[in-house]
Amino acid sequence: MTMKELAKLANVSVSTVSKAFNEADDINQATKNRIFEIAKQYGCFGKFYKGKYHKKTIAIICHEFGSSNYTRFINIFQYLIEKDNGICLVSVDNFSASKQSELIEYYSSYLKVDGIIVFCLNSKLKRGYKTPIVSLFSSIDPNVDSVNVDINSTIREAVNTLKAFGHKNVAFFGERLTEQKCARFVKFAEQILDDYKIFESKERFERVGKDCARQLLKSKSSCTAIICAYDNIAFGAIKELKKNGYKIPDDFSVIGIDNISFSEYTDIPLTTIDAGAEEICEIAWGLLCKKIKNPFFKSLQQITVKSKLILRESVGPAKEKPILEE
Repeated sequence: MTMKELAKLANVSVSTVSKAFNEADDINQATKNRIFEIAKQYGCFGKFYKGKYHKKTIAIICHEFGSSNYTRFINIFQYLIEKDNGICLVSVDNFSASKQSELIEYYSSYLKVDGIIVFCLNSKLKRGYKTPIVSLFSSIDPNVDSVNVDINSTIREAVNTLKAFGHKNVAFFGERLTEQKCARFVKFAEQILDDYKIFESKERFERVGKDCARQLLKSKSSCTAIICAYDNIAFGAIKELKKNGYKIPDDFSVIGIDNISFSEYTDIPLTTIDAGAEEICEIAWGLLCKKIKNPFFKSLQQITVKSKLILRESVGPAKEKPILEE
């Protein structure tokens, strides 16, 4: 719908419609409300409205809602944003670079949000892009500030910890979206362990752990410990191993990654790698606020937060080669 068509429906001039959407003082509120209601009815309010919402509006673009880890980050950001009298809008890109670019364009050009937080910026921003933006974990655009987490050294620490407990053969459970974590594990396993095994599933979340545990048992491998690409995989693996009569950590030690909120409250508190969600969110939000307050502020920082291994009851001394059955 054009502004001229909207003016005709509201029985006012085009200039009146334009002034209403620009929150001009010489247009009475009743007229504004009538124009706005018609615009909303025909779905073009956002197209024409030029006024500024009284709260900071921040868009968060993450990969998916199904991940407990991503929702943890979103919850922290929501707390920080609302604490600073802002409001957050959340969308998912489903790991698609083109969808991510579309959402960035939508939020910056159409909704005109005050700032954007994106998980793993996967494409360079268009020339002339102005909306303040911060990327988490990585950024393909060197001109975008990012807050990353150092997980390499902590995966090495996890492998070393298992070796210190007597585990010589360790398995890694992952899926198609965790290849980078698997590569890091392999790098350190080759340096530290006598042997290792990789088990990958086409499933997601807890089903990955269930599927990989079945593969492990079927393989009759001598692995005595497992590192999982994220905590949900570990939960599925532990359940499947217990279902088959194995005890954690007596028969298998298990380590997850992410330290999601309930990892320490399960029947067997999970040893896991904490990615420092609170620290990452606080740094990213502080950086974005500086960019919002000062449009000329450019730090071009790639800040790295160190992760840490949290040792809990799912890790213990290795047994001599457990007897695995079909």
